[in-house]
Amino acid sequence: MLLDTHQSEIEAIIARYAQKRSAVLPLLYLAQDTYGYLNPAAVREVAAILDLPATDVFEVVGFYTLFYDKPVGTWMLQVCDDLPCCYLGAEELLTALKRTLGIREDQTTADGMFTLQRVKCLAACDRAPVVQANLDYLYDVTAERADLLLANLRARAAEAKQRGLSGRSAEDFVVETDRLSHMSRDAAYQERSFTIEPPPPPTPPAELDSGYDLPQFRRASPL
Repeated sequence: MLLDTHQSEIEAIIARYAQKRSAVLPLLYLAQDTYGYLNPAAVREVAAILDLPATDVFEVVGFYTLFYDKPVGTWMLQVCDDLPCCYLGAEELLTALKRTLGIREDQTTADGMFTLQRVKCLAACDRAPVVQANLDYLYDVTAERADLLLANLRARAAEAKQRGLSGRSAEDFVVETDRLSHMSRDAAYQERSFTIEPPPPPTPPAELDSGYDLPQFRRASPL
């Protein structure tokens, strides 16, 4: 029970709000991190703590995409497929992840380690392709770096379970060629450079093969 294990934290959360019901989102995140997902018993427990009808809390869970009402992996991988990420390889990244993990979008690996989702803009277009893992931001994740990413996350599985799914302690990482580097969220913006190849020279149109454009067929205009 949440009150048995997190009573002081629950009381501190409720004390932030003028109305008790306003604490529904943070308490749902707390329940999700505690139980792994929001099963019906967890939703009713939050409703009871806040003196709300259970239906009201079920509606909140059904509305927000970061609440999971079914079991998910230790790591929730969310790959952005919006335009900037796609231009820089998001589709190739998704293909690599699905091939390595043996799953499709919205499925969980047999060992319960990863759930894979395709999502829209994560608001970090300057570091595309972008992935979120339990709301940790992972920047510059190309298909070639997918195996490195998965190996790192497997090694951090115990940390993921301790921190939970809800991103209350989320951090930022840059996925480099051979390692993941932690990046402070207040780090200065660093402009990226790209190699731009010049376009190929235009190909001249093929000559007409009708023969009527040859010199011997040309006639002066009667005008």
